[in-house]
Amino acid sequence: MSSNLMAWCQAAVAVAFAASATTKVTGRAAYTAFRRWLTAGPGVPARLAAPLAPVMIAAEAATAVAVVVPVLAPAGFAAAVVLLVVFSAGVRSMMRRHVTVPCRCFGAGRGAPGVPHLIRNGALLLIAITGGVVAIAGGGAGSFGPDEAVAALAGAATALLLVNLEEIVALARPMPGPGRS
Repeated sequence: MSSNLMAWCQAAVAVAFAASATTKVTGRAAYTAFRRWLTAGPGVPARLAAPLAPVMIAAEAATAVAVVVPVLAPAGFAAAVVLLVVFSAGVRSMMRRHVTVPCRCFGAGRGAPGVPHLIRNGALLLIAITGGVVAIAGGGAGSFGPDEAVAALAGAATALLLVNLEEIVALARPMPGPGRS
């Protein structure tokens, strides 16, 4: 049971952070947009945005790798918790300042930072904490069989749903119609 839970947590966190890092480096334009967003969104001073951007991307990529390497999993989950707390604080700060620049924490968002971003980050935070606890307790060590593969696929699907939560929420909103704006 704990090996299934560990596989689910590892896949969810790894896929979420790999997707996040990847969307920021898919090309020069994506990287430049992320670097500029650091100043326009969270309010990082321009002189710090250039050196901070590659550090954030490297931290996300390292976290994605670390959570799936058994000996590094506790540290990987701890890094995920730290990053998610920072991302959530940034989203909350942008909400308080009424920033309308789309959130780029987990890719190229389309809307202003809001509740869906906090829900996504909170859900990933709970998954990372759970994975860290299981990793520290020694759960999940051992062979990787069909049950763990199914759990990992479920974790990857969970991550993709959470990373795309903003779009899913937008689809659920009523379309403006006649007389609505």
